[in-house]
Amino acid sequence: MRRRYLIDGQTHDVVVTRGGNGGYSILRAGRRIDARAGALPDGRQSIMIDGQEHAVWIAAGEKSVFVHSNANGATEIETMDAGGAGQARAGASNTLVAPMPGTVIAVQVAAGDMVSVGQPLMVIESMKLETTLAAPREACVKAVHFGVGATFGLKAILVTLQDL
Repeated sequence: MRRRYLIDGQTHDVVVTRGGNGGYSILRAGRRIDARAGALPDGRQSIMIDGQEHAVWIAAGEKSVFVHSNANGATEIETMDAGGAGQARAGASNTLVAPMPGTVIAVQVAAGDMVSVGQPLMVIESMKLETTLAAPREACVKAVHFGVGATFGLKAILVTLQDL
C-alpha cells in the first residue's frame, strides 16, 4: 500500500506491506525497514524498528497521528492525499477536534475572529504533552467550545470555523 506522510515539514513516500509475525515491511527512499508494534501494560505502544524497541504514546487525531517518546518528544504524522496536499489543510472540515483527551491550557481566539493559515487557536495538554492547534486555512472562528482549564474527551469539538 502506497502512502504519503508529512513529518516535521518533510514529505515521505512509503510502501507498506504486511510482513511475518504480525509486522510490516516499510520501503522508503530505497531502504527497507522492518517494523512491529504491540501494547505495553502502562498504555504505551512498543514499536520495534529494525530490531530496536521504542516505547511511545500514540494518539490518533482526525487527520494525523501524534507520537510521543521520552527520547524524542512529540511528532505529528499527517497522512497526505495522493496529490500531495495535506488533508488537514486542503478541504479541511470546519471543526478542530481533540486528538486525545486533555485540558485546555490557552485560548488565543474568540468567536468572530478572522484567522489565517497556521495561526495558533488553542493550546491543549494531553498526557503531559502540550499541543498547539492551528488554523488549517483562512476562516472566521464561529465558536470556541472550551475555555482555559476545561477538560475534554477524545474527538471533542474544540473550535468551529466558518468560511469567509
